[in-house]
Amino acid sequence: MDFISNQEPQIQEMLKDLGIRNVENLFQDIPEELRLARPTIDDGMSEYEGAKWVEFLASQNTYPSFENYLGAGAYEHYVPAIVSAICGKSEFLTSYTPYQAEASQGMLQAIFEFQSVICALTGMDVSNASVYDGASACAEAVLMAMRCQKERSKILLGFSLHPHYRAVIKQYVHGHDVQILEIPFLPSGEIDPDKLHEMLDEQVAAVLIQSPNFFGVVENMQKIVPQAKKVGALVIQCANPLAYGLFASAGENGVDIAVGDSQPFGLSLNFGGPYAGYMACHQSLVRQLPGRIVGETVDTGGKRGFVLTLQAREQHIRREKATSNICTNQALAALGSLIAMLWYGKEGIPQLALTNFQRTSYLKKHLENIEGVETFNTPFFNEFLVRFPGNMQRTQTLFRNAKIEPGLDMGKFYPEMQGWMLVAVTETKSKAQLDHYLTIAGRSV
Repeated sequence: MDFISNQEPQIQEMLKDLGIRNVENLFQDIPEELRLARPTIDDGMSEYEGAKWVEFLASQNTYPSFENYLGAGAYEHYVPAIVSAICGKSEFLTSYTPYQAEASQGMLQAIFEFQSVICALTGMDVSNASVYDGASACAEAVLMAMRCQKERSKILLGFSLHPHYRAVIKQYVHGHDVQILEIPFLPSGEIDPDKLHEMLDEQVAAVLIQSPNFFGVVENMQKIVPQAKKVGALVIQCANPLAYGLFASAGENGVDIAVGDSQPFGLSLNFGGPYAGYMACHQSLVRQLPGRIVGETVDTGGKRGFVLTLQAREQHIRREKATSNICTNQALAALGSLIAMLWYGKEGIPQLALTNFQRTSYLKKHLENIEGVETFNTPFFNEFLVRFPGNMQRTQTLFRNAKIEPGLDMGKFYPEMQGWMLVAVTETKSKAQLDHYLTIAGRSV
């Protein structure tokens, strides 16, 4: 925005109209001891001196640099340079809600393309513009299922669903007349099919399964889905979207709603956010899909255009008829994910997924060759559970002294899994780094 400061004639004219002698009279109600003295010409540093001083201060900020093997929903992936180059453009970085379609075609098209890529990746019919993150996507999917199955009063969650996601779901449905029941898992980390069979009845509105789950285990969705469908329950699959590059898509698994977090594509760890939750479903459920949806249309001249459509938010319709009180979407984060997905392309995404799997497999296989080290013998993607000899504190100290953050302590989330650690491996880890990890692991025996 252009700005021209007032010159002395304008200042004097305004003071005259106000009936005061100088600007200081405007602050006469403020005690003099609280007022800052007017700066002089020599007060402070020049721009150059200020910049050098800030650089000096910044150089004092040091931190330990560790090789990171943490995952559990937030993964260290390479972010292509093109992501920040495009997201940093002012038309995206500072864009406002695209309510006026005629003035927002760029952002609307970007959101439409994000929806299209999510549909292609998940194998579903329709996607929304994104929600806050993977946790809110799960919670919104549960509310969506409850609206679709109003006569039913139970929701089944896999106990292997991310604990933070389960907590958010319980917070969202608090006050609703619905039971949240958790499906136990086997010692292998997979959902217990017998317990699932016992818990399923005609009061179950939906079954939410994470695959790959919080333990990195790939669930047998081909068996779980038919079980749930027999009693008329909807099936929700929460997944790392990168896993669809290697394993069957949600659509191929026969699920009704696909959710998750797009963070693995194009979004840095950022201390836990902001990320972008994705939601996709079958066409038959689109009227219950929350948040924004961008649709393709034509203008009066027959040219292709984009608009917000099916706006069932509480801003637009009666609150009791609204599908959600989420009145936004993670447009900039979703754009970052979109750019990364398009950058890799339909050939690059499977290759990236395979690279993650292969490097994870390499580390897991060689850890299993170390005496006293235990792992789960179940299908996995890019993270797995491992238990080293000795207690957790000793193991963490051993690795951290070697500048390695070895994994996530599972005992903090599941008391029955004390001593187990969740290790995530992505394309950012070289063979030399993995071998270094194995060398330190060998010292734990």
